[in-house]
Amino acid sequence: MRFLIAIYAWLLATLPEAFARLNAWGLSWVLWGLRRQTITRNLAASFPDKDAAWVRRIGRLSCRRTAEMGLYAIASPRLNETEVRDRIQLHPELLAGPANLREAGGYVLFVPHFSLMEMMTAVKFLDADLGRRDWVTLYRPLDLAAAEVWVKASRERFGMRLVSRREGFGQTMQAVRNGEIAAILFDQSTHLGSRMDFLGRPVATTDLPGIIAQRFKASARVFWAERTGFWRCRLRTHPLTSTDSVGLTLESNAWLEARLRSGDEACADWLWAHDRWKHGENPSIKPLQV
Repeated sequence: MRFLIAIYAWLLATLPEAFARLNAWGLSWVLWGLRRQTITRNLAASFPDKDAAWVRRIGRLSCRRTAEMGLYAIASPRLNETEVRDRIQLHPELLAGPANLREAGGYVLFVPHFSLMEMMTAVKFLDADLGRRDWVTLYRPLDLAAAEVWVKASRERFGMRLVSRREGFGQTMQAVRNGEIAAILFDQSTHLGSRMDFLGRPVATTDLPGIIAQRFKASARVFWAERTGFWRCRLRTHPLTSTDSVGLTLESNAWLEARLRSGDEACADWLWAHDRWKHGENPSIKPLQV
């Protein structure tokens, strides 16, 4: 299996970009067929003022970008460093100003499910000061062993340290305690956490990044990849001003809501196939206490 993944990665990285684009298009139709009901339900409920044609268009575009993300995770070990630098840019706000990541002290980065988040793992490679920091991120290992080994190596290629959600909470907190950087997805479906409203419906949301930031008095940022083209993005940050876990949870989700409502491009860039509302009505999930 690893041999087949390696060959496919070489083809994706070596052949003209049209090959990768065609693959993303084909895989998007498979994803659309498998997750169409979930995607259309989520979009229609979140944007009740939009018609069915808009829901289908945004849903299919989101599927293409989801496929694009998956293919990048496969191909990226075969992209040379020049190609990585050409494809991934750092927004100036990352390096200076109120949202920068260069100042001393620990950081907790709230990461949303945007399509090119796989490209964020190259951030240490793109700036020497950021590269000297220890970066830790929680992730869920893939079920297929060969794919897990390949993708994890891809994500850690430039020094990002991945720790499994099953046993990595302590390492994540230790990194922030030591003045380093922890990146945590904050908009996943979860059967834990707290209940709050998101885009007009209840969701179960994690309050873990807010708890860590509050406990260690760490700076908090939203950190995301803003897509600028196929396998091309600009890494961006947004400062979060709250200092307690509840405030940070509310503020980060409010930022994401505003981002998704800002236009079709941003909306289609989110992973609508991921059913964030799945556990929102679960009676065992307690409301977020303000």
